[in-house]
Amino acid sequence: MSNFDPTSFLDATLTEATTKRKPIPAGLELVGIIGEPKSRAWVGKQDPTKSGIAIDISVEIDLSAYPDVAAEIGANKVTLNDSIMLDLTEANTIDNAPGKNGKLRRWREALGMNTPGDPFSFRMMQGRQIKVKIGHREYQGDIFDEIASVVKA
Repeated sequence: MSNFDPTSFLDATLTEATTKRKPIPAGLELVGIIGEPKSRAWVGKQDPTKSGIAIDISVEIDLSAYPDVAAEIGANKVTLNDSIMLDLTEANTIDNAPGKNGKLRRWREALGMNTPGDPFSFRMMQGRQIKVKIGHREYQGDIFDEIASVVKA
């Protein structure tokens, strides 16, 4: 059993500032391991009549395989997150019509999990290797890493 005391932890003081790490250079392709997928409902901020289901996916990248990158950004491990907004049918099932769920198709193809007749569930993605291409997005002057695309590892 752990000796962790939540009250003491909440009362502990820090004297160091937390710092932001450098972004991973855009365009790099790195291999990582997929974490546990999570689903969530969403409602549109501009249009609350729009809603749907998203799957959030985390990819943990061990940068010890990329020592130059690790040294450049000052981290040995990073976790990047991506979301797949799902197109659903009227019956609230995944819409597999041509042109629907393109992002889901790309993830499944990168994992070798998009073969007709083979079973697929989002939980089956967990623990699998995937290669991600690093992109950047800017928000209020800060640069954030993002998964720009995925391919087979």
